Amino acid sequence: MGCVSKISSTADAGLERRFPLPFEGVDVNFCRTPTCVSYGVTPDPYKRPNGAPTAPPGVLRGAVSGAQHEEFFDCPHCTATARLKNNRAIAEEYRRLKGLQECDPTVLACRTEGCFAHGLSLEKHPEFYWRFGKTAGGDSRWRCRLCLKTFSAGKPARRHRRSDKNRLIFQMICNDMSLSKISKITDISYRDLYGKIDFFYDQVRAFTVRRQDFSQVDFRAAGSRFATDSQTLTINWPTKRKRAPVMVQHLCTAHARSGYIMEASLQLDPSMTMEEAEIRAVAADEEDVSVAFREHARVWTKTEFDAHLARLLAQKKIDEAELYQLPHDGVLVRYDILQFAHAMRLREHLAGTDAPLVLAMDDDKGLRQAFCSVFAPEVKAGRANIAIVSFDKGMTNDMRNQVVAEGQNALAAATGLGLTQLRALSDQDFADLVDEEVTTRIVGFDLRHGFQYPFPRKSEPNRRIWLLTDSPDHDYRQKARLLRQATLRSVDSYFHKFRSNVRFAARPAVSGTVRQAWDRQYLYKPAMMAKLIEIYRFYHNWCEPGVDKKTPAMRLGLARGRIYERDFM
Repeated sequence: MGCVSKISSTADAGLERRFPLPFEGVDVNFCRTPTCVSYGVTPDPYKRPNGAPTAPPGVLRGAVSGAQHEEFFDCPHCTATARLKNNRAIAEEYRRLKGLQECDPTVLACRTEGCFAHGLSLEKHPEFYWRFGKTAGGDSRWRCRLCLKTFSAGKPARRHRRSDKNRLIFQMICNDMSLSKISKITDISYRDLYGKIDFFYDQVRAFTVRRQDFSQVDFRAAGSRFATDSQTLTINWPTKRKRAPVMVQHLCTAHARSGYIMEASLQLDPSMTMEEAEIRAVAADEEDVSVAFREHARVWTKTEFDAHLARLLAQKKIDEAELYQLPHDGVLVRYDILQFAHAMRLREHLAGTDAPLVLAMDDDKGLRQAFCSVFAPEVKAGRANIAIVSFDKGMTNDMRNQVVAEGQNALAAATGLGLTQLRALSDQDFADLVDEEVTTRIVGFDLRHGFQYPFPRKSEPNRRIWLLTDSPDHDYRQKARLLRQATLRSVDSYFHKFRSNVRFAARPAVSGTVRQAWDRQYLYKPAMMAKLIEIYRFYHNWCEPGVDKKTPAMRLGLARGRIYERDFM
């Protein structure tokens, strides 16, 4: 990240830390207010009681306050507070997300779990392998020198007895078909269906590793606006002893102009079990240590989760603890840790561009702190603007149409044009007209405190924007353009398509206030949820053309044509 504490000396060796240690270059604990003079500046990390050595000259101090597990840094300049975060947990989650997107599961390598050569490719580590003849089909076979297990090269679907079904099953998964109906229509067993989902998952990951190279994208030409939001997904309860569904967050960032999903992060880690998480927590013996300073703080353990629910119940923030539970397979990642790791992955994707960035996100305090921390170098250099967007999501279609009509009438009254004349304008002329009118309304207005956009669209009625990077030095016309472009339409459109086309993600047919909702389409296994999410993201990015007959990857410049099933199976 480049925000690593450099405050250290032999004189400070005996002092107790008040900030968590940086880990692998990650340190996100500083003032997170973009317009503050101390923004992105690492404070003195040590407690300095009376009689202790004083802080070096010019080093930022400020106070660290708050109860255990809720410590925060109080900036001495802007008086804003920033919760302390566990740098180690963020780095570990970032590493996990990176591995999911950048490790090719189909590479020729030893496939034996526990073997030292497991995952080490034949191309890069030939010293671990012997050539071991050919298969009956004529494909080259190799043998691991360590575990003596063999593997072979060849077509991905060479072992499929019914490979002719692959294309149909892939399309059904991504077009609103339940697993039970897929099994019935294609006449394959559930075991074979799950095997094909595993196959699709490996193939789309391998294709993404080979083809998703953002360093080749010209973001100045393709656009450098991004929208981040999350949706809640549900897993059915696995036992009748506790009838409470497992709620997890699906966090996505979309490229605004193309609709390409740059990063998708799920709040579940299927690679670890709850028992393993408990064992690690007990071995670390950190029960009395604040979460921000722990060695193991990336995921929830059952002990910590129950204690957290008890605190929320005592604070009357929830009505009943029995309505919440952890997954029985896999582990639940702490959502604040996931948000920081997600922002770090997005920043890594954009490391090769110098285009000015516009980062719009939902009104979520965790997202705000994550992006303000991770993109601090870009914000301080004047290369990034961060906007928080909020609007009325519960409006009916008629209510949305009414709000849009009121905005159009207000624009017509302000400009002196009739509604017919406004509708006859080209998209660019209409945008320029709106920007000109908004410019007159924001003169002298501090956009950091929120601005009610006067001319909303149907997708975002009563939109309110907080421009966190607002400054009196910025041009008002530029500010008006930023306000117009600060939208979540791209990511919300993807979420709508995802819920419509992936059966397990559909909303339950009961009221949202009833949390004890079992649905026959919901999944039971978190690992299957993670795989289907990645499969559909690939389908959206590379395979599904829009009305312009282009896929998001084509619009972004990553592909010259639509990707068909034959290209990755």
